[in-house]
Amino acid sequence: MARYIMRLFLATIVARHQARAFSSTAFPPAGKIASSPLSTRIFNKPSSSNNFRLFSTTADNLDELKEKITAKGNEIRQLKEGGIEKADLAPHVQELLALKAQLPADEQEQKPKKEKKPPKQKKAPAKKKAPPKKVEEMSESELRLNRLSKVAAMREADIEPFEYTFDQTRSAAQLAAEYDGKLEGGEEDEESDVAVAGRIMTRRVFGKLAFFTLQDETGTIQLQFDKKRLGDTFKGIKDFTDGGDIIGVRGTVRRTDKGELTVYANEWKMLTKSILPLPDKFHGLQDITKRYRSRHVDLIVNPDVRDTFKKRAKITSMIRRILDDMGFLEIETPVLHSQSGGAEAKPFETFHNSMDMDLTLRIATELHLKRLIIGGFE
Repeated sequence: MARYIMRLFLATIVARHQARAFSSTAFPPAGKIASSPLSTRIFNKPSSSNNFRLFSTTADNLDELKEKITAKGNEIRQLKEGGIEKADLAPHVQELLALKAQLPADEQEQKPKKEKKPPKQKKAPAKKKAPPKKVEEMSESELRLNRLSKVAAMREADIEPFEYTFDQTRSAAQLAAEYDGKLEGGEEDEESDVAVAGRIMTRRVFGKLAFFTLQDETGTIQLQFDKKRLGDTFKGIKDFTDGGDIIGVRGTVRRTDKGELTVYANEWKMLTKSILPLPDKFHGLQDITKRYRSRHVDLIVNPDVRDTFKKRAKITSMIRRILDDMGFLEIETPVLHSQSGGAEAKPFETFHNSMDMDLTLRIATELHLKRLIIGGFE
C-alpha cells in the first residue's frame, strides 16, 4: 500500500512538471529549447536502478514482462517440487517480486480473495440426563413412621400386613436339591406348584418386572414377579414391600437365562411387615458391640452365626444322648438359693417380693448334687 501511494505521488509530480514544460515551451523563443534545464530533466531516460515506472509501458514490454513473471513462477514451482531448501529459494522469490513490482498498478495480479465459508453451525449439545436425586438419609424414627404409614395403607387396601397363617410346601434348600441338574436356562416347570416363605433380603424392581432374594432358615432363593401374571396385585409388590419384610409366595419353578433357580410367583402374601430396615447389604453388621446387643439382627445378616448356633445345639444334643445311653440322669436344680455357695466367689444377691426373703443366684450345683447322692442316686 505504501509503495502504491509513493508511485502515485511521483506520477502526480511528473505530470505537473510536464504541464508546466508544455505551457512554457509551446511557443518558446528561438534558441532556448535545447538549453532548458527542465526539458532536459523531464525527457532524460530514467535510471535503471529505479524500481518505479514513471511512464506508461508499451504493450510489447508489458507482455514480455508478464512472460518473465510466468516463467519465473514456473521455475519456482519446479524448484519447490524438487525439494529445494527455503534459504536457496529466497533469491528466486525476491526476483519474482521485483518483476511483479514493475507492473503498472492496474495490471498487478491480485490474488482472488477466498470466499469465506459460512461458519459451521455447532450442533446443540445433547442434553445430559440429570443425575438421579440422592435420597436423603432418614433417621430411625422417620423410617419407622414411613413403614407404619405403609401398614396403614395396606389395611385401607384390605391387605393384612401381619398374616396369621401360610402353608409352606418347600424350603430354599429343598428346591435347590430337587431341581439340581434340571431345567435349562429359560426353561419353566409349568406343572410345579410350590409355596415358599422367608425374609426379603434384596429388591430389584424394573417397571413391570421385579426380582427379590428370599431368605429362609435353610438358604436363599430368587423370586420373580411379573405384572402380566399377577395383575393388580403387582402394584402392592412395588408399593408395600421393603427389605426385611417376611412374605409368602406361591408359583411355578423356572430357571432364568443366567441359570438361577427362581420361583415364578402366581400370588403373594405379606406375612410380617418389618418396621425397621436391615443393615447395609454391602457392609453388613460389623460392629462387634452392636452384634452382641442385637443378636436377632446379627442372625439375619450373618448366616455364619446361625450355623454356629445350629452346631452348638447339635453338639449339646449329642453329648446328652451319649450320657443318656450310659445311664446318666439329667436333673434340674434350683437357680436361687437361700444361702450362697461357691466357696470364695462373691454371690449375686436379690430379693423375692412374693416370698419376702433374700436369695442368691447359684454359682455351683455342688450342694444339690451331694444331696442327690445322699438321697440314693449314684
